[in-house]
Amino acid sequence: MLIDLHLCRAAKVLGRRATQFITRRSHSGQAAVEFAMISTLALAVMVVGIQLAIIGQAALAVSQASYLGARAASVDETLTTGTLSSAVASKISPTISGASFTLSNTADPTCGPPRAYGCPITVTVSYNASSKIFLPSNTLLGLTFPTNLTATESAVTE
Repeated sequence: MLIDLHLCRAAKVLGRRATQFITRRSHSGQAAVEFAMISTLALAVMVVGIQLAIIGQAALAVSQASYLGARAASVDETLTTGTLSSAVASKISPTISGASFTLSNTADPTCGPPRAYGCPITVTVSYNASSKIFLPSNTLLGLTFPTNLTATESAVTE
């Protein structure tokens, strides 16, 4: 109430411009507090978003690697689980270096190497993404990020 009385007197004496200046100046602390609260929240959301983007990129690379492995195994009937990873090593993303490849015949056990035309195969790629996670698992929101990424792709020998 006392401030309003002083502002009214100042408005009469100094005019409208001075009153606007005094009013703006008295609210600058509130803006700083609001900015501090919003910027903290925005920074937390941004860091979680970056973490999710890194994990998502690794998951996409694992999925692409399983497709490339299935394609390579369907074209080259002599590939086995041991030789599959070296066959597609130059084609997969360096993000998932150290991923493990597994090649299996899903339906017919007689389709052993070399595989005949039409033999079904399945390629599974597994990757441990715990080295990509930089946030603690016990965050305030209870978020847990996946550490074991797996993708499976099926194909038929050509």
